[in-house]
Amino acid sequence: MQSWRCLPLRWETTLEQWWCASPIEWAAANGHYEVVRELLLLDSNHLIKLTSLRRLRRLETLWEEDDDDGRQSRDIATCRARVVQELLRECESRRGATGSHLVRAGYGGWIIYTAASAGELGFVEELIEKDPTIVFGEGEYGVTDVLYAAAKSKDWNVFRLVFESAASPGFSTCRDGDLEELKGGVPSKYRWEMMNRALHAAARGGSLRALKELAEHCPDIPAYRDIAGSTVLHSAAAKGQIEVIKYLLGAFDLAGIVDRHGNTALHIAAYRGQLQAFRVLFSASPALISATNHAGETFLHMAIAGFQSPDFQRLDRQMALLTHIAGLDKPLQELINSRSNTGRTALHLALIGKPNSAAVRLLMSVPSTDLNVRDEYGMTPLDILKHQSPSARKDVLIRQLVSAGAEYDDDHSSSSSSPAIKSMASQLKTMQGYGANSPGTLFSIPDFEILLHAGPRNGSLESSSSVGPSETTEMMSFSSTVSGSCSSYVRSGSSPARRLKKALWPPSARERKPEKCP
Repeated sequence: MQSWRCLPLRWETTLEQWWCASPIEWAAANGHYEVVRELLLLDSNHLIKLTSLRRLRRLETLWEEDDDDGRQSRDIATCRARVVQELLRECESRRGATGSHLVRAGYGGWIIYTAASAGELGFVEELIEKDPTIVFGEGEYGVTDVLYAAAKSKDWNVFRLVFESAASPGFSTCRDGDLEELKGGVPSKYRWEMMNRALHAAARGGSLRALKELAEHCPDIPAYRDIAGSTVLHSAAAKGQIEVIKYLLGAFDLAGIVDRHGNTALHIAAYRGQLQAFRVLFSASPALISATNHAGETFLHMAIAGFQSPDFQRLDRQMALLTHIAGLDKPLQELINSRSNTGRTALHLALIGKPNSAAVRLLMSVPSTDLNVRDEYGMTPLDILKHQSPSARKDVLIRQLVSAGAEYDDDHSSSSSSPAIKSMASQLKTMQGYGANSPGTLFSIPDFEILLHAGPRNGSLESSSSVGPSETTEMMSFSSTVSGSCSSYVRSGSSPARRLKKALWPPSARERKPEKCP
């Protein structure tokens, strides 16, 4: 199969680290099954890179999220799905091997995610028919991820199939890990939890039809939140889903709702570097321009904090957003010297952690920027910079700040145990904490526990305070057992990887290998 696009192989993140795509990932994205096959034969550990959810999300960030018409995204997803189908087909054709080995070995989550993201209805139906539990994922992949993949495909039939299979399972998980047939229907609270996941997945994936269909059965959309208190608008803003954002702003009163950190959707769009989403939210909600979160931070603070995100985030996208904000004359003049609860401006935050030189210079270029604002510890931006580790970048920034009129206080050149230095470390942790998990990905009931609550005899979705100590311990023990059994299969050099290599290797080639002496 010929590739549709020339896909870049490396790019820079907001922490100014280079991240590279592997050859097997590029080959799969272009539908080159023979290349994928040969790479797996050379080293079966390539399967780890091919199936990693973390790596796949990074590739989606670069190769798919800039796709305005959705064509490249569909092409890549289709290519990946065909590679998976060929892989399963060849495994089944080899003697003594079946494609279900991959599912049983812990790769079922990756397979259903790939099929759903491509919108391959027939492939998804076949997988669910063989194993109904596959929609709940496996290993790294959970039901939330599978729902997101289905939403990302923009195929309503695929999304509906996945959602209905997850929301109305014909089985539940017992305490000992076995499956039992459901009698008496699915508890309403279980369906609510699954509906919550589906709404956020539809918002994140940009499936407007799926979101509208689900919203018809949800009288109180603002009540559907993730573990951090994020609404579906937060989830859409984090992924830059413009059409979904416009629909939510017009249909529901969500613009001013905040998460547990006090962040509005505008804060989230700024932190995640979603320029188009920021523009829509900015123009639709003028009253939110000066809104602050619980830490007293404006959207400008959050845009700067995004440069310290531990999550994979593109540097070019974050800089484009900050450049746009710098061009907002009136709002910027009001916010450039706005101080958080600790008395820090955006320039203070830009110099904490690993400063981005371009972002610092951009803030300095604003005429109304006060370079000598002191925080509650009496530290100016230059004082903060002087406490950073020695580097050529630090020296250049110090010279630029001093030449622009910045001042510093020698009294703050104290030991690392001073309250000011501890506060800087706490500030960095807070900025990184905002990006620990994208909105709409974590919920009060973890994905690997959700089936425990599908049956009326297996517990409820009440708060943990209503669960006894012995029951909680039992649940945690079961969860760790399930998690451990899944992860044990995907380690480097695991038996599934070796079995896959054996299944793909031509029998004649294996027979020619000399036998080892006893």
